[in-house]
Amino acid sequence: MPTDMNLLIKTLKDMKDMYENAIRKGEYTKLIRSKKLIGMLHEFAIKELQKIFPQQWIHADKPVYGYPKKKEQDILIQPPQNSEKSLSTGPIATINVRSQLSSIDKNYDTLFERLFAEALNLHNRFPHLVSGYLYLLPKIGYDEEAARNKIIRFSERYDIEKYISSFLSITNRQDPNDVPWKHEQVALLIVDFEQDPPVVMDNMRIFLREGLVSENFANLFSFDPLSIRNFFDKIHKITMERYYLLLMK
Repeated sequence: MPTDMNLLIKTLKDMKDMYENAIRKGEYTKLIRSKKLIGMLHEFAIKELQKIFPQQWIHADKPVYGYPKKKEQDILIQPPQNSEKSLSTGPIATINVRSQLSSIDKNYDTLFERLFAEALNLHNRFPHLVSGYLYLLPKIGYDEEAARNKIIRFSERYDIEKYISSFLSITNRQDPNDVPWKHEQVALLIVDFEQDPPVVMDNMRIFLREGLVSENFANLFSFDPLSIRNFFDKIHKITMERYYLLLMK
């Protein structure tokens, strides 16, 4: 079942309204430090997963002991343990959700290092685990300095080609023997928040038309592997393929 784009747009609209109202009220910093804003995207992801996985398999904000560290996962897919058969099933899939609405280029190194480190940590201990990542970025970032002064301004243009090519390099992990630092699926959700309601941008031709990528880049790369439109279905398909015999018993 493809992603409910109407629900996604509504969620993004609610996020935009909350974020911009916080700026107007001088509560920008307080909101950023809370989990309220990203929590809306978490809830959207859970609703999408509930359409394809049994509800009792879905857990929010649960720690997983990877290797070498324990890390809380935003969404964990784990079937109930079957004590009658002494069956103990570890986590079979995780989905983490992140966003960066300002100071985007400044945080690139930290963002990208965290992305592949989290996959590596999980796959070191659970090579069959299906790792999904949903990352929200704006078409043009909010001006952080203006926000501190209660002004809504879009001013940060960043290297979108760098982000697309980087995210493509760590998605589409093929099987448990593939490199552990990749995720099975990554969705790069690039959104035009200047429009109301916000607009999801997930086609390379659109990026080219907007002057965000070069024609050479658009000819070399496809955005399809990073689109959110089939992200949740792909997570479900890979999970069922890897665990079918176990889960269908």
